[in-house]
Amino acid sequence: MTRDEFNAEYYKFSFRAIKLAEKARREGLLALEEEVDSDKYNRRDIFEYGSRFIVDVIDAETIRDILSNIIKQEEDKYARLLMEIKKEAVLSIQAGNSLRIIAFKINSFTDIALTDDPIIKNFMNEEDDKGKLSEDEIDALIGGLN
Repeated sequence: MTRDEFNAEYYKFSFRAIKLAEKARREGLLALEEEVDSDKYNRRDIFEYGSRFIVDVIDAETIRDILSNIIKQEEDKYARLLMEIKKEAVLSIQAGNSLRIIAFKINSFTDIALTDDPIIKNFMNEEDDKGKLSEDEIDALIGGLN
């Protein structure tokens, strides 16, 4: 994976993570069950795999251990970094972190400037401190990247 491919995957993933985090905060963690991509889950995609564990009410330490073991097998540094970001997103969603904290936390794994990260820019421009995006706002932001 190249740096540009990593950045594109990071942006795409960060929108998905925030969208699902908001759904989990609004509807509860069990609502993630209908969102898990079974194809990606079967390929052990860290986010999909971890999301399934959240739905199954597995404790955070066990989730961290399982996902870390999978990540250790990845040799590509950018894919491994993306996997670490996905793991942190899973654990943050399970912990009930605010959307703003999740966005800043996953951005902290990268060297992407806050002003270049569309999710972070959205939170920085908000007047209130809720850090809440509607589904339409997220879809519009994703559309702007394509």
